[in-house]
Amino acid sequence: MGVFALAAVAPAAAHDLHVSSAFIGYQVGLAFFGAMLSACFAGGLALRHGPVRATQFALWLIASGLALSTAGAVATLVAGAFTMGLGYGITNPAASQLLSRMPSSRSMNFIFSVKQTGVPIGGVLSGLMVPPLTLVFGWQAALFICALMLAVMGAAIGAYRGAWDTHCDRSASLFGSAAASLALVWNHRPTRWLAGASFLYSGVQLCLTGFLVTYLVTEVGLTLVIAGTILSITHAGGAFGRLAWGWLADRLRSGGTALVLNGLAAICGALATALIAPAWSWWAIALATFLFGSCAMGWNGVYIAAVARHAPQGAVGLATGGSLSVTYAGVIFMQPIFAALHDRAGVSYGGIFALTTLITIAGIVCVVLARRAVRVA
Repeated sequence: MGVFALAAVAPAAAHDLHVSSAFIGYQVGLAFFGAMLSACFAGGLALRHGPVRATQFALWLIASGLALSTAGAVATLVAGAFTMGLGYGITNPAASQLLSRMPSSRSMNFIFSVKQTGVPIGGVLSGLMVPPLTLVFGWQAALFICALMLAVMGAAIGAYRGAWDTHCDRSASLFGSAAASLALVWNHRPTRWLAGASFLYSGVQLCLTGFLVTYLVTEVGLTLVIAGTILSITHAGGAFGRLAWGWLADRLRSGGTALVLNGLAAICGALATALIAPAWSWWAIALATFLFGSCAMGWNGVYIAAVARHAPQGAVGLATGGSLSVTYAGVIFMQPIFAALHDRAGVSYGGIFALTTLITIAGIVCVVLARRAVRVA
């Protein structure tokens, strides 16, 4: 919710700060630069302090980043985005370390996908809550309210530390874990190709969530509230997709096959979204973005489960952190490129969504190579 709040207030913030609405693309890229850095250390952080404490650190960092962003200057938006990214990179390695304690892996794809529905649910909350708050109180107040919610949640989950933070290793090295995470990803071929696929898939996902509201407002002509509602519907599609793709992967007994099918479906959703026109009814627009969201935002749980499944014994947090640093790098490179295509080359947002089909095709190739590497191993 905290990270997606930036996209939900992008048109209003851009107007007040006299910058292009595509500026949010650079902000999202900066946030995920912070996530890429912290993900490398997150496995060691969770080992040393426990997954609950690590998650508390994550929530409080994101809350601090939102609070910084409310200062109403480009410099504080930059600092706030980076701080939120530091928090965002900690969440998945900590959660994967906890969920890897499950006694059976038969439903691993579905269970990891259930956990990953927190991301689009946060997007739904952001899309429904932030635009109306922006209209009534201003975009800075809307971000501050989100910051308070995150700070309270961070304090509340501390009640579970006694039960869940039970496998701490106080001698775990943070700097050593960063190097070990990246080395593990590079040296293990299936994880290396999976990480490459996530690099590409994540760029498409954040293109959708980062630019959709601005696209619907500036090119399709919708109001900010209606565009925010459609963004929420799109995130709801992501939540549905994460459950559906996780269920399908378990039924197929193949996360790789599910990721390939997901990519093919995402191509259809991207083309449908790119074709949206002002004459379309709002429900037709919502249907197109729901389809795109269910695929472009639905692959994460299957991917993280695949990384956890192939990770060496006791190194789930390290493998997840290392692979996700590559995932977040995809956002860092893709989002500014998409923003530059709009600002410098004059490509419309609809054209940018169409171009994501090429990125998705490359991601599908990486998944196929990862499957071949597993068979060889």
